[in-house]
Amino acid sequence: MLKKTKIYEKIRYILWSNKFYRTFFKPFDRLYFPFVDHEILKIERKTGSVPLNKIPHVADLENPEWKMVIDDMKDIFTLDEHSFHRKIWESVHVVYALMKSGYLAPENKGLAVGAGREQILYYLAHKVAHITGIDLYEGQYLGGEDERDIPEVPEKYRPFQYPGEKLKLLRMNALELDFQDDSFDFIFSLSSIEHFGRLSDIRRALLEMYRVLKPGGGCLITTEVKLNRLGGKVPNTRIFRMEDLMSLFKSCGFQLQEQDMDMRLEERFFNNWVKLPEETFKSPHIHLKFNRVFFTSLAVLLVKPGNMVKKGDWTGPQSFVPFNYRGEIEVSASPPEGKPGSELPVTVRVKNTSNFDWFCDGHSYRIAIWVKLLDENGDHLDDHYSEIIIPEFIKTGASLAFDAKVPLPKKEGRYILFFDLKKERLYGFSYFGNPTAELKIGVLKS
Repeated sequence: MLKKTKIYEKIRYILWSNKFYRTFFKPFDRLYFPFVDHEILKIERKTGSVPLNKIPHVADLENPEWKMVIDDMKDIFTLDEHSFHRKIWESVHVVYALMKSGYLAPENKGLAVGAGREQILYYLAHKVAHITGIDLYEGQYLGGEDERDIPEVPEKYRPFQYPGEKLKLLRMNALELDFQDDSFDFIFSLSSIEHFGRLSDIRRALLEMYRVLKPGGGCLITTEVKLNRLGGKVPNTRIFRMEDLMSLFKSCGFQLQEQDMDMRLEERFFNNWVKLPEETFKSPHIHLKFNRVFFTSLAVLLVKPGNMVKKGDWTGPQSFVPFNYRGEIEVSASPPEGKPGSELPVTVRVKNTSNFDWFCDGHSYRIAIWVKLLDENGDHLDDHYSEIIIPEFIKTGASLAFDAKVPLPKKEGRYILFFDLKKERLYGFSYFGNPTAELKIGVLKS
């Protein structure tokens, strides 16, 4: 049975390979949208504006207004031609489109549907009167986008300091928004509706967004759009045909904020597509291929007819107070030795000298201690050897001493344990120049 499974997987890999597609499928396939030369589009962007309704273009980086937005968001995102990622593009374009349309006036209120722990939420808390984010927060995604504790401790996931009173995250179903009619000046949803299930459920969620949006308010939706005629399905994700998506929006009462829709494909980047799942982390990350379907992101700014929303200028570029990743760490053991494969009792002392409190529970964004294993000469043997969980919440300026255990290597010898404070799933404090700690140990049979 196992042998048959391996054979099946091998055949499947060959059938959906890039070479197989180019040889047997491409002659009969058709792209729904035309190509544009990247250099020509760069000139367009330098001298004109970026349309609100569009797919990602690397050339957007050439537009002064669009670049002003990405520069203002530099504390949470980096985006250039070589590291271009469509998901980061989505967040930047949301801000650009809402700003360009006047919805980011300082007195306005916004709603994020399927918000997760999107860092754009904390950014917008500096720009408008209030931001509300809703999600189920069930903790089902491996990347931690929907950690269960996000609504209770949103400050744990902030990328920089923010006015806490201006952001509220709620556990709520997008199909049943618990808000009164005409509550928000603008709404946005980043790559969420394609995961809402049946088409009827997606339509129900859009109708709920329409209901709670004020007349004259803007609704910015990003989702996945199919690029080729022979495209099939992607597991757990609905890839929309353009005409079906536009019909869906119209059936809910929405109108387009502007009629222009830039669906041109930058030929240079399309021909360097990302094959899923093997090339998930490939850059640039713009056009994706899964089996025989090609797709990418689409951003559309919709409006609810009416005139209840007051539009105005955004607050403009500003400086955010970044986090200072600083802390003291000491680790000791007496004696600093043990038997192969056993656990070494250690005493740990840490002090929070950063400018933010340390949350030490959950699975992501907590502060913990990263343990690396080095040989006696300091050469790295295992950079993901172990970790020590800090047992208590630590406020800025506070210290904590506690006992812990570290596993010992199974092979006899002399080693060095290397300890670094870390923000889980992000980076070690040493990346920012913070001091680390080391402990020389012996692994002996007797």
